Amino acid sequence: MNRTIQTFRKSLAKAAALLVLVSSAWIAPLQAFAQLLPPLPLPGGSLVVTIASPGSGSTVSGTVPVSASVSIVGSLTVASVQFRLDGANLGAQDISAPYSVSWNTTASGNGSHTLTAVARDLLGVQFTSAPVTVTVNNAPPPPPPDTTLPAVSVTSPASGATVSGITGVTASASDNVGVVGVQFRIDGTNFGAEDTSAPYSISWNTASATNGSHTITALARDAAGNSRISAPVTVTVANAPPPPPPDTMPPSVNITSPGNGQAVRATVTVTASASDNVGVVGVQFFGDGTPLGAEDITPPYSISVDTTASSNGSHVLTAVARDAAGNRTTSAPVTVTVSNTAPTVRYEETDPSIAYTAGWRPDAHGSLSGGAAAASNTPNARATFTFTGTSVSWIGGRSFETGIARVSLDGSFVAEVDTYSKTVEVQVPIFTAVGLANTSHTLMIEVTGRQNLAATAPWVLVDAFDVPPTTISRLQETDPSVTFTPGWLQGDTGDLWSGGTAAASITQGHQVTFTFTGTEIRWLSARGPQHGIARVFLDGAFMTEVDTYSASDPVHPVQVQARVFTATGLADASHTLTIEVTGRKNPDSAAAIVVVDAFEVTRSATRRQETDPAITYGLGWIQGNRDRPYSEGTAAVSTVPGAQATFSFTGTSVSWIGARGPQTGIARVILDGNVVADSFDTYAPAEAPQTTFFTLSGLAAGSHTLTIEVTGLKNLASTGASIAVDAFDFTP
Repeated sequence: MNRTIQTFRKSLAKAAALLVLVSSAWIAPLQAFAQLLPPLPLPGGSLVVTIASPGSGSTVSGTVPVSASVSIVGSLTVASVQFRLDGANLGAQDISAPYSVSWNTTASGNGSHTLTAVARDLLGVQFTSAPVTVTVNNAPPPPPPDTTLPAVSVTSPASGATVSGITGVTASASDNVGVVGVQFRIDGTNFGAEDTSAPYSISWNTASATNGSHTITALARDAAGNSRISAPVTVTVANAPPPPPPDTMPPSVNITSPGNGQAVRATVTVTASASDNVGVVGVQFFGDGTPLGAEDITPPYSISVDTTASSNGSHVLTAVARDAAGNRTTSAPVTVTVSNTAPTVRYEETDPSIAYTAGWRPDAHGSLSGGAAAASNTPNARATFTFTGTSVSWIGGRSFETGIARVSLDGSFVAEVDTYSKTVEVQVPIFTAVGLANTSHTLMIEVTGRQNLAATAPWVLVDAFDVPPTTISRLQETDPSVTFTPGWLQGDTGDLWSGGTAAASITQGHQVTFTFTGTEIRWLSARGPQHGIARVFLDGAFMTEVDTYSASDPVHPVQVQARVFTATGLADASHTLTIEVTGRKNPDSAAAIVVVDAFEVTRSATRRQETDPAITYGLGWIQGNRDRPYSEGTAAVSTVPGAQATFSFTGTSVSWIGARGPQTGIARVILDGNVVADSFDTYAPAEAPQTTFFTLSGLAAGSHTLTIEVTGLKNLASTGASIAVDAFDFTP
């Protein structure tokens, strides 16, 4: 039977094709008759139709796409696809893939609906998909807008009434939905806040109005924003004139420039704004409680101040405003920092201001300041630096070959300085003198010929002198604030690196990022015949490319601790320095090695070493430790629970400089007798000396004490509970 039907359908198809040549009127009846036959596969194939979207059982709303896929079995051709909704055609036939139609479900009722798709071949034979049932769920249409205005009327006082003193004003209001508020108005101006609950009323002190006729209205408002103003009620205010009160209201006054916390220098203009209920007659400016010039009697109120007549440091500005009745007001204090200090000048060891006795010899090395220094191991050999200023720093070097020097200032012995260190450090402050009179001085460095028991030689190095000195922290590449991308070779000990180790890479894209707070940053690296090119970014912005290649030196093949990049003039805030290996090199270089040895950060603060008289130690501290590259060579260390080191200072901020490492412990930090950090963990898996541990800023200008207390506790990963006090930085 199937074979017979197939043969018959095939014959009909051929007949239909022939009839096209005769009359197209016969095609439709033949197609209709063919569709009445059972849907058996034709020798030419069949079409398999599937609803692809939406899925059966899904919930739809709004306008949704309805799509179908058609698979061809055999050699048929798809002529069109007709989508149907609940048996009725949905849109027009789609004659090309992909087959889809948009269905606006809002035209259908909420509830269950059936979707099918019917594919038709070129002969008009149709193939219907399996049905897909979906649920239409469209939100009901929004209610019609509320356009009805509220009704409102003023009920008290009555129109034509005479009022005085405290008068109650009331209104009644209604709305088809609801009144949300009534705003009273006097003479067309809103009076008081809108009353949001009935009964609607407000108190009117008629003393605030002039005597005479006034108009009261009320505006009612509903939630839809419809509003209506009541009919006006006219009343007469008749207040007895009060006696004029005495002027007891003081003026108001504020210093508008400079800003609180601002640094000032040279001549600065101090300005203030002042106002009064009657009138300001004058403003007097004060600095630290002392009048600054004469009272200014005309606005704008200002005065020019020459800050060079004041000491550098923190000062307090105030302004006093005065009215004709004698009322006075003092402004809130504004604290400024006078900073007239000249920029640091570095005097190299060859400067004419430095005189040498016999016994000194030049020491040339690219890592030294200016490329060279003066060195001596001859007892009594002297180097004398003559300068003018209030402070000075001797810049030298420390190593296992450096010895003990005697330091004298203006002909008077000051101290013996042991320059020994387990690791080599160049261009570092060896001795600093502060608080000098601003006049000419002499600083003398004398070689003693003696050395630390651990040293191998008594050499003393004079590299340069800084006037005035700067506050510099040298942070090693192991510091927690330095992060490396994977792949760097870290912990290299193959040269005289700062702190004993360095990190290196030749791989393009390797990066190291250093986060710091300061006004100047220097990257310490290495220059040599095998060194390559790096890219430097500051706070995310590209700065420059640095070529670390240098020709081979027979004495020093590689310049270690070389300052290859410096950025100055930064805001005294947090910054990030990123160094990226390029994998490229100078044509003369044998390799593209990039080294990260250490970083030097310059801060605007003033540094006090752990040996300063302003720091007092309780029992349990060991001073003069030289086991790491500390600031100026030494630090105080303790493991004794309860041991305290207290720094007394006058200023607005303070920082504790210490050391992290695998053997350091937990400390307690106390400011002015109050605990500010009960369990400060100094542990780090690698050694990190000269770390700025803890900073407290925004302090009141005045005297403070910062105490570091050993707890005896430690991180579970630490091998000890050691706490180091290396130095303190503070803003005077």
